[in-house]
Amino acid sequence: MNLNLKNNIFFLKSLLLATLVFLASCKQETGSVVKIANSDNQWPMSGGPDGSYKIKTDLQVPVQWSVRNNENIKWKKSLPAGGQSGIAVWDDKLFFTINPPLDTPAFSELQSNYDEAKSNYDTIYTEELSFLRKEGVSAFETVFNRKNTAHNLFEVFLLSNENYQKLSSEKKKTNYNRLLNKSGAGRMFSEANKKLIDYVNSKSDRVLKSYNQFQQAEKALKTRPVGTDIVLYCMDANTGETLWMRTVKGLLPSDYNYAFSDATTPCPMTDGEFVWAINASGGMACFSLKGDLVWERTWMPTVGRPFNKQFDSVLFEDIILNVEPPLESDSTRIKEWNYLHAFNKNTGNHEWTTQAAITHYNTPVIGETSEGKPAILIGRGGPHGVPERPVGLSLISLEQNNAGESLWHWEPEAPNKLSGYGALNTQHWDTEKISWIYKCEENLTVNSNTGELMSQKPLNIVDQYIYDEMDKTYHLNEGVVLKNSENEFHCNMAVNNYTFYMVMHKPFIARHNMVTGKNEHLELPHEKNADGSFIWKTPQTNDGFNAKGQLHSNDARVLGDGFQRSFLGSPVMINNYIYFTNAIGMVYVIDANAERFDERALVSVNDLGEKGKTWTVNTLSFANGHIYHRTLKEIICIGE
Repeated sequence: MNLNLKNNIFFLKSLLLATLVFLASCKQETGSVVKIANSDNQWPMSGGPDGSYKIKTDLQVPVQWSVRNNENIKWKKSLPAGGQSGIAVWDDKLFFTINPPLDTPAFSELQSNYDEAKSNYDTIYTEELSFLRKEGVSAFETVFNRKNTAHNLFEVFLLSNENYQKLSSEKKKTNYNRLLNKSGAGRMFSEANKKLIDYVNSKSDRVLKSYNQFQQAEKALKTRPVGTDIVLYCMDANTGETLWMRTVKGLLPSDYNYAFSDATTPCPMTDGEFVWAINASGGMACFSLKGDLVWERTWMPTVGRPFNKQFDSVLFEDIILNVEPPLESDSTRIKEWNYLHAFNKNTGNHEWTTQAAITHYNTPVIGETSEGKPAILIGRGGPHGVPERPVGLSLISLEQNNAGESLWHWEPEAPNKLSGYGALNTQHWDTEKISWIYKCEENLTVNSNTGELMSQKPLNIVDQYIYDEMDKTYHLNEGVVLKNSENEFHCNMAVNNYTFYMVMHKPFIARHNMVTGKNEHLELPHEKNADGSFIWKTPQTNDGFNAKGQLHSNDARVLGDGFQRSFLGSPVMINNYIYFTNAIGMVYVIDANAERFDERALVSVNDLGEKGKTWTVNTLSFANGHIYHRTLKEIICIGE
């Protein structure tokens, strides 16, 4: 063979090989434009290495476990106070936040003191009331009769209130107090009853003293803590040993353990050299991995729109992204609105602010466009008077030359009371499409390259797989039409052509095909019995206590059945399995690739603690072959 021909063939082979290597390297980097450097097998922020809440791994992944039975649990550690953040993990260190611990008595002690004081007052009050009735003083008779008349009118009002009469006995207790305070008949009865109590108390020092003791005990029982600061924990990821704790300052007082969020909601971030913590009450701080403070800053969050802060941590290259009002010096943006801000991770200095606003109900997701460019998707809208407009989506560039600029905006046609609920999503997207959910009714698919509407399909006509307790199997009910809140979404995950979400108020996982419009619901067990068998159809409760037995939440929804109205942690997808966690610590593992969305899609049902004593709203983490999770009472390492 001619030498030149041989050389040419060799050159072409070399060129082909180099091209293949280059293409292979490009393929490996696909989806990694926003990935934190060297974060394989780590969990550096809320959404994992690339912020997508999805991870592929060759490591063994825990699928089945039980904290209450200590099955497949490496370690668990009791916490001195509750918190809601996710858990950042890097090598042998993990980071999370809690509310500052308090030395207040356990709820059982406060309840006992209240019961004793109330019983004592009731006894003395009844004795004095009986004495006054025997005396027959006209002033007393007038006050007493007005109270009885008002009480009778309120009882008639309750009997005629159809909505109240339809409620369960448990829900009637809550609504009784609401109607007592808000209805005309209720307020009249409350005022008349208070005048009688004041009259009786004024006639005896003994009654008044017992009343004051009762009031003090009631105040102690009902008082819940608020705070501005949070505590950043660093633990040994292998043992759960506490390595150090640091305070992260904030400015806006926040209730502890609110069912939708509190100051501890954002997950810490780490790049393996430093750790950053965000305090939703208006603070941010950077520490070395040894706990040395590098920098800190505070800002004043928006107030009363409401507090619920669902934004979670995003770290990209040298910037930290956070949701805040405009800077004090900014005269171009609306002061009452929230925007996406970028801060230099090394100094804490402000880099840029988006022109597009974001509602703090929204959980933005970072990713890359079809052209391989970094961007983050943000949303606006929602209930309770959130002000940011227009309702809809904006894709924000993270490229250095136009960082913070909007690539496009999309606005739904329906009014906010319907369309705005899409902003309550974890805002998943890929290089083709985005899912936006109208409240209970429709899924809209938006083109992630152009911001144009691709399709709009109903969510309320559903094929439901219902578990039959008699024959212990699932039955398919096709074409079920759901109404109102029967299909309200809870927390969501987008996978290829599917949107998955946990249904609020009902024990179902939903799967919606964005291409065909097919909707499927899989019924879930509420809980597990001691023998491992499932509890179906029966709503559960939890005590809402932290590890000290303290009840620190003002929100009764904390005590709900796991599917109650609250903001749950975002689901996480590990390989082909999606991990959904409800509020009472049941973790449902769903096969995202299941051909049929029946019992074969339900891989496992796992617990995070004792039945009736577990509560959580955080997102789990996966690193180094272990799942890290938490509840109000403890932090847990899952996987032997």
